[in-house]
Amino acid sequence: MINRIKRVKNLGLFRNYAPVAKLKDFNQFNLIYGWNGCGKTTFSRLFDSLESGSHIDYPTLEYEIETTNRFVQGIPFDRKVRIFNQDYIDANLQIRQGKTKSITLVLGSASKELLEAIDGDERELIQKNSELKIEKEEQAKKVKLKDKGFTDIARSIYAAITGGATRTYRKDNAETDFRNLTEKAILSEEELNKSLITVKQSEKPLIDPPSLPELDLGDERISLDVAIADILLRTNNLLPKRVDAMVINRLAANSDISSWVERGLALHHIHNSKHCEFCNQYIPENRLLELANHFNDADKQLKEEADNISDKVEKLKEIVTLANATPDNARLYEEFSRDYGQARVTVSSTSDGLIEDLDKIQSLLEEKKLKTTEALTCDTFIDPTNFNKSFQTLNGFLTNHNRMTNDFTAEKAKAIDKIKKHYLSEIFDETKKLEEQIIEHENKINLLLDGDNTDPTNLGINGLKTRILENRAKISSTHKACSDINDSLKTFLGRNELVFEPHKKNVRSENGDTLEVDDGYVIKRSGKVVTHLSEGEKTAIAFVYFTIHLNDPSFDRTKDIVVIDDPISSLDSNSIFQAFSFLKNAVKDVHQVFILTHNFDFLRLLLNWLNYNANRKFSSLYMIKNGEDAIGRYAYLDALDKDLQLYESEYHFLFKMLQNFQTDGTIASVYHIPNISRKVLESFLMFRVPNSDSPYQKMESLKASFDENKMTAILKFTNDQSHITGKGFDPSLVPETQKTVKYILEFIEATFPEHYKILANTA
Repeated sequence: MINRIKRVKNLGLFRNYAPVAKLKDFNQFNLIYGWNGCGKTTFSRLFDSLESGSHIDYPTLEYEIETTNRFVQGIPFDRKVRIFNQDYIDANLQIRQGKTKSITLVLGSASKELLEAIDGDERELIQKNSELKIEKEEQAKKVKLKDKGFTDIARSIYAAITGGATRTYRKDNAETDFRNLTEKAILSEEELNKSLITVKQSEKPLIDPPSLPELDLGDERISLDVAIADILLRTNNLLPKRVDAMVINRLAANSDISSWVERGLALHHIHNSKHCEFCNQYIPENRLLELANHFNDADKQLKEEADNISDKVEKLKEIVTLANATPDNARLYEEFSRDYGQARVTVSSTSDGLIEDLDKIQSLLEEKKLKTTEALTCDTFIDPTNFNKSFQTLNGFLTNHNRMTNDFTAEKAKAIDKIKKHYLSEIFDETKKLEEQIIEHENKINLLLDGDNTDPTNLGINGLKTRILENRAKISSTHKACSDINDSLKTFLGRNELVFEPHKKNVRSENGDTLEVDDGYVIKRSGKVVTHLSEGEKTAIAFVYFTIHLNDPSFDRTKDIVVIDDPISSLDSNSIFQAFSFLKNAVKDVHQVFILTHNFDFLRLLLNWLNYNANRKFSSLYMIKNGEDAIGRYAYLDALDKDLQLYESEYHFLFKMLQNFQTDGTIASVYHIPNISRKVLESFLMFRVPNSDSPYQKMESLKASFDENKMTAILKFTNDQSHITGKGFDPSLVPETQKTVKYILEFIEATFPEHYKILANTA
């Protein structure tokens, strides 16, 4: 068993590796996690060099491996090491005209009865495929006729109800309306013409009538009448009041001097001045006493009350002025426009009169502030009755306008509905007949594909294909090998659409005889020959092939070592559980296992398995991290981050990384953040806007809740910086990362605050 890797040099990112302090020794099961591009596959290549003592791609590689012995480069390892990584896939899965490279397994015998059954099924399959083609072609013709009927009638309906330059009523709209049509509704020529005239009439939009102005007092709103009555009452109560004081005649006779002295007296008091700030002469005490008696508290209180009333008057003037901004005459129907215009003039003149009267009240209040020792009277009376009446008259015209629009819209809607039903009724019988024929063809197609459930002998095309594949797998030992691979693939992928079949070819022997030999395998997907495989399918096939060969006699499970690098790479999420179960069963009894992955969901499955009580003491958990020195980025092995074990969701974990993100200013400290940011953003948008739109379109749908410039920065960063460009590192990546991570968190909080709060409090 390998206990420790003590030194690695000149192995890609592992330029000068030494284990970090207190790094736990390797165990029977060793799980290693790391981001894409961090050096996982490079690390797996270290094991590839052990049996030979060197690696062709790293001619200057140096290492020191500790077991019960010590192994360095040039000294072959004393155990076999089976390694599954991208190099293994490239070497063992060679696609050639839809076939993989042949493998050798135990051979068996063929069955004449099975071959005859296959021939009969294939003849029946050809016949049913021919019938299927005819049925599908006939069905397609009927669908095309039906679609053309809806397209043509939609064009007629659109011309009748709008006649605009831009089509807004199309085939899909016609189909929807047709589904709601339970019976024909043909109009007479007179009824049709009447409806057509109705929809062509021009209509005016609704207008919101303005409200009579009210005064907002903060905790309540009062009407204009009440506000004016209150102002008049308070003004009439204030004006007769007189302030008793020791009057200085000079100040009483000159209000401008009085105001100046009053302000100056307050400033001298604030600054505790004993000298006149104007002439710098000492102010006698008796002079200060005279001024204080002249400007006493009663005087101050009266002026403050006058200011309060004046402020309320100013607010009234503002709301009366705003009420003057009434809707324009041109927005009304012509029959109301002239009288409405006169009403606007009346509102304007009566509001001007109100403002003029309010100005007089303000003037009296200012005069009272200068004559606090005198009793004044108010001869101004303000009556808002005319203003209120003119406002009500104006709104009456708007009410009549809206009533006319509402009635007009309802009638127009009824007319449009009648026109649609009329035209759709013209194709009613023909369309219903086509729909019945389409259903008949669909039933025949389903019968050809799936067979008759009530008659087990009447297999459909799918059943025949399945039976042919099953019988072919039983014909020979090569077919038995196919069966093993297909069964393993089904277990690994969780589906059986990908199937291997043996491929034979005829060759000439030395004596000229014709011999049939194995020539790899034909791969079929859902019964059709495959010419291209996805990366996930390639990985699955290669890994199944790899696990089959772990059973070779040359490999001793009780002594040898297995290294597996991302066996679920490029697989969809639905296959990960099956792949995990397959891997676990394949390696559970191997002497020592190293499993590397970048997939968080797969990591969680592996952790749950390895942390199980029975396995915990035989397991060690690690992750590959990156750092940066004067030369550039480097990789090293460290203990698995505790947070990776804490969070059940990759999205939750990655959010936490963004929330706690800090940088020391180096590119290495932000190198992984663009990929994390992209994953977090796409995961958030996936459930926040659950549709098939692109991330850009999803963010556009949320832009009303967030700054558009910040959204542009987020999209550019997560798209540009999370992809390999082939260019060197840009120093601006550090400040750009700091800024954009902040924007992403703000975006999540702004568009889904409850979700953000939960994540932020638990991350």
